[in-house]
Amino acid sequence: MPRNHKRYLMGHRISEASFLLLVGFWLIFSAASAQGTIKFDNEAYREYRDSLQRMEYKHTFPVLGDKAYERGYDIPFPWGASFVFFTQRQEINIDRILLGVNGGEMADFSDFIVFGPTIATTYAYTFRPDLWVLPFLNLYAIVGGGTTQTEVNLLRPVGFQTSQELGAGSFGLGATLTGAVGPVWLAWDNNYNWADVEAVVEPIPAFNSSVRIGHNIASPVNPQRSLSVWAGVFYQSIQSDTRGSIPFKDIFPNAGSGQTIESLRNWAQTLPPPQRVIANQIINRLEQGVGGIDFENTSIDYFLDKEVAAPFNMIVGAQYQFNKHWMLRTELGVFGKRSQFLLNLNYRFQGLKKKY
Repeated sequence: MPRNHKRYLMGHRISEASFLLLVGFWLIFSAASAQGTIKFDNEAYREYRDSLQRMEYKHTFPVLGDKAYERGYDIPFPWGASFVFFTQRQEINIDRILLGVNGGEMADFSDFIVFGPTIATTYAYTFRPDLWVLPFLNLYAIVGGGTTQTEVNLLRPVGFQTSQELGAGSFGLGATLTGAVGPVWLAWDNNYNWADVEAVVEPIPAFNSSVRIGHNIASPVNPQRSLSVWAGVFYQSIQSDTRGSIPFKDIFPNAGSGQTIESLRNWAQTLPPPQRVIANQIINRLEQGVGGIDFENTSIDYFLDKEVAAPFNMIVGAQYQFNKHWMLRTELGVFGKRSQFLLNLNYRFQGLKKKY
């Protein structure tokens, strides 16, 4: 197997998994919305609390919003829009890889390609509209884009380190359940997200789940202003298998720059017959490229089995609510083999009124 092939293919495929890691931020800022559901028992806010309980709630959402206000809960405005920056660094495991050429039979190269630690770093910019359908249930959609950078350490058949960067888009749907007792709130978030990475045949799905428990610290002078802090656990599961095809010209854009055909031939001779046939097909096309023969119509087919090295990690975060319209949130992912940082600006509004 040519060195450039390993470098491009492995970095390229692993990057699709790395971008899936950005889905962790979906649940980070979705669950954080939960702290808006706070029951004011502070006597300093008696007048404000009484005004909530006497309010004639005329808006469509959330359903049962009037009942929540009657009980003294200061629920968030139902409609929201979030603008988010997210970055994450995590280790990825590659367990199995099959390769083929131009739609032909594929062979398992798992025993002949060995990786060291593979680190994926994601940078994402996203937009998330959301709606509190019920005082305790938030539904949201996700759309965004960004880049992934993957540091690949190949140990066998040749040793080298390389880094690949790819652009990607993402879309998803999710729901958050939340509740509060006094200033203490609990949130459980679940979502599905699909990452659409450059040159990947189809979007890759991921499932995310998180539980957070937090405490709301109310302002002593303004009942609409508060600071909320929380801690929790984040879990992620991505689709383990991925199929696709990469044009040969994308893998070897500079076929003649330093490729050692003879050493590749020697390596191919050590492989079992099925792997040797495919490796020689790739080397033959590479050799033709070095000789000036066009190979644009050749593609490398792959099947990749992958997983995140650590599906669980802890999260800690905080939100400052300026008023019921504007909120600024941040969160850190700590421990395990994943680290993450999020910054989120959220705007909320009341929306539609009921028709009588």
